[in-house]
Amino acid sequence: MKRAIAAVLSLLMIGLLASALIGCGADIKAENERLKTENATLTADNDRLKLEVQKLKEDIQKAAGKDATIASLTAENEALKKQVEDLNAKLTKKKR
Repeated sequence: MKRAIAAVLSLLMIGLLASALIGCGADIKAENERLKTENATLTADNDRLKLEVQKLKEDIQKAAGKDATIASLTAENEALKKQVEDLNAKLTKKKR
């Protein structure tokens, strides 16, 4: 009797599992195709963003170089201003 009940329950479970798989087959395939499309889109976006990050890193390096040049020119400008002030002071002393 226990074997008969176990066999019936086993067949019932197999039947439920088979009907669930058959009934969801089309939905699963549609979802799978949608996910494949989404994956392709996300992969393309990821590649585009990687290129954009690389470009931004290059821009940052260029900006850092320009900042160094500006700092150097600013220091040179300050030194030249000091020289002009010193020369003006010498000229003023000579005129007196």
